[in-house]
Amino acid sequence: MQILAIVWHPNAAWGALDDTGKLTYLKTLDDAIAQTRAGGVVVLGWSKIDKTLPKAPKEGFVGVFGFGDAAQVHAFEKVVGEADWYKYFDSTNISVDLDGATAAEPHRIYARMLDVPAD
Repeated sequence: MQILAIVWHPNAAWGALDDTGKLTYLKTLDDAIAQTRAGGVVVLGWSKIDKTLPKAPKEGFVGVFGFGDAAQVHAFEKVVGEADWYKYFDSTNISVDLDGATAAEPHRIYARMLDVPAD
């Protein structure tokens, strides 16, 4: 499964909206999310980021989504952009194809990713 984490924080354009404008925009995101769910995207959830960790990102929020492949990630990102997300939120998008969840020797996964010959 391909995973996309959108790490984000509201920007000045968001701050310039009044509460009614903010809520109106947030409701428009419902259509974008429904469209992507219909296309097979799995919404894993949204959260505030735990800022108590010493290496926490500067952004304060995250959305996490699951996809069948990288092409779906790119299609989803296009929908996000068309929904004016980047107008109101500064984001870092992290797309990964996770490996090694059940590996008995996780060092082999790290070695492969870092091009280090495994023993």
